[in-house]
Amino acid sequence: MNVPPILLSGAQPMADAVARHWDHPAAIFAKLLTILALVLLNAFFVVAEFALVKIRGSQIEMLAREGSARAIFAKRVKDNLNAYLSACQVGVTAASLGLGWLGEPFVARMLQPFFVLAGIDSPAVIKSISFALAFFIITFLHIVLGEQAPKILAIRKAVPAALFVSAPLRYFYAIFKPAVSFLNAASNWVLRCLLRVEPIAEGELAHSEEELRLIVRESEKSAEVTPLGRELVFNVLDLRDRVVRDIMTPRGEIVYLDLEDDFESNLQKAIQSRHTRFPLCRENLDNTVGLVHIKELLPMMRDPQPDLLKIKRELIPVPEMMPLEKLLNLFLSKHAHLALVVDEFGGTVGMVTLENVLEELVGDIQDEFDFEKEEFRKLSADEFTVDGALVLY
Repeated sequence: MNVPPILLSGAQPMADAVARHWDHPAAIFAKLLTILALVLLNAFFVVAEFALVKIRGSQIEMLAREGSARAIFAKRVKDNLNAYLSACQVGVTAASLGLGWLGEPFVARMLQPFFVLAGIDSPAVIKSISFALAFFIITFLHIVLGEQAPKILAIRKAVPAALFVSAPLRYFYAIFKPAVSFLNAASNWVLRCLLRVEPIAEGELAHSEEELRLIVRESEKSAEVTPLGRELVFNVLDLRDRVVRDIMTPRGEIVYLDLEDDFESNLQKAIQSRHTRFPLCRENLDNTVGLVHIKELLPMMRDPQPDLLKIKRELIPVPEMMPLEKLLNLFLSKHAHLALVVDEFGGTVGMVTLENVLEELVGDIQDEFDFEKEEFRKLSADEFTVDGALVLY
């Protein structure tokens, strides 16, 4: 068998370089395992950080109620999220520093004999190129296996990932709690004393209204939110910017019962209107004394001396500039469905119902007695008839 001369000439220098730069095989194997362990440790803390931020407390709460031991661990971690995220950052930093400290010199030493085989004799060139290649290899492993892949996994499988990392993370935090607390205190001191910024816990950052709208729009694009769901969320966000005057029934359109009229007239007025609740007044709406419900009005037909004052209920007055969000809370707390709208002088300017508020959230609510009227109608190319109560916004 003929061996190429180039191999014969390069074998001995290569062997000498290996003997000079490489450690014992057992030491090489131990360092490889250590490097792999540091990459996996970095990946563990990255998974923990992103999974704990991504997961919702309600998801963990439900599993914990079912008796899952891992979910109970995860709930305790989630309840003290700021401290455990700091522990994750300490773990990531320590693993990254260890990987750089051990990995780059090791890979550089392992590469040096191959430069001898390539005929490169300059120690300075060998050291520079091997260091650059080692830096690239370790950085590649760190980013791909220790950062990017774990991050994507944690985001897509947040619940299983959080359940998996919670117990080990609690033990890590218990061991390194003094270091984590010291680093947290130092960071907070820098923020408060040097930057004049008040620290805020991770996970407690609130989203602005515009951020919420953007999140919902992006969720709709990925089919996580339906168009109807998007519209409902936007309507809820808009509720605080609307006031009672925007949705009230004007004074001239209110159907009310008058104590100065006889019972039969009031009864016929109520039946013909097909409404269920009516303001009870004396002569006009500026002298309102209460509220009458149709369910209590009809049985009074059998009363030989009907008196509407016997069945009147409290009627809530609200200012016309009250925000709808506050009005909805008032309706819910008072168990009321109707309120009288008054101006700054106490005069009645309209009426608003719970249905009016709900229609701002879900759109027009029509029942079998409602007849949708045209808000505007085209008469000619440049002529329209428009309902005077049409809201423009």
